[in-house]
Amino acid sequence: MSPTPKEIELEDSYLDIIKKASIGKGLGKKELAKLCREDMAEINVFFAGKRNDKMMEGISALLELDFKALQSHANLQVRPDPISLKGLAHFQSKFPISNEQYMWVNHYIIYDTTTKDAILFDTGTQANESIEWLNAHNLSLKAIFITHQHKDHIYCLNDFTERAPSAPIYNMGHEHLDGNFQELELDKIYTWGALSLKAFETPGHTPDGISYLIKGLNKPITIVGDTLFAHSQGGIASPDNYASALKINYTKLLSLDPKTIIAPGHGPLTSVGHEQHYNPFYAHKF
Repeated sequence: MSPTPKEIELEDSYLDIIKKASIGKGLGKKELAKLCREDMAEINVFFAGKRNDKMMEGISALLELDFKALQSHANLQVRPDPISLKGLAHFQSKFPISNEQYMWVNHYIIYDTTTKDAILFDTGTQANESIEWLNAHNLSLKAIFITHQHKDHIYCLNDFTERAPSAPIYNMGHEHLDGNFQELELDKIYTWGALSLKAFETPGHTPDGISYLIKGLNKPITIVGDTLFAHSQGGIASPDNYASALKINYTKLLSLDPKTIIAPGHGPLTSVGHEQHYNPFYAHKF
């Protein structure tokens, strides 16, 4: 039986989503106040957490967010259905962001139940549980794929390479990292037993962002790192990178079969179909 963490909170609040979009658009509170024709004091109150749906609607229009999806998210009206898939193991670990705060980060193992070949995606910040799980199920770790090099996603890389020193490590731009790194070929189909994998670039949150489409389980699954979250996405500071990432995510990820599972770096599993309807960054496009 594959482990799946119990109900996981959505990564971002409606304000987090608005803040990410405003940063991506290069619009501060002063610019938003001017464009919305709102008093600066009221804008400050809104960003301090006092909900105002009329203001939210106006800001959504400026930021090209889908207001209905954002409102639904703010109302906690909908969340992705629980997802459990044979051949997919989902692990979570804590990553401290201050002395008093932490966030949860995901890593995943996908495996062929017949051949016992296993593939690791990112490493999280605590490896004992997943290494013990690999050992308990007699799985052979054949490769490690990294979505991007933020510390919370590669923190335990050495723990896994000690467990499987011959397993190649794949990601983009690994010049300053040690290990058995191999060149990631974007036009290549990698296979292990019934599993197949194709990588494609999804930069934005980071320049080295990579997503991985895996087939061979009952449903296709895409490991996306911080490119997308359920109802949100990773933050992007540059307006040029933000605009490019929106286009890439729309054409490369959300154009996949709606049944495709999306496995993000933070928050719960979701699906392409769910995000087409409920992700405020993209719902207006569908």
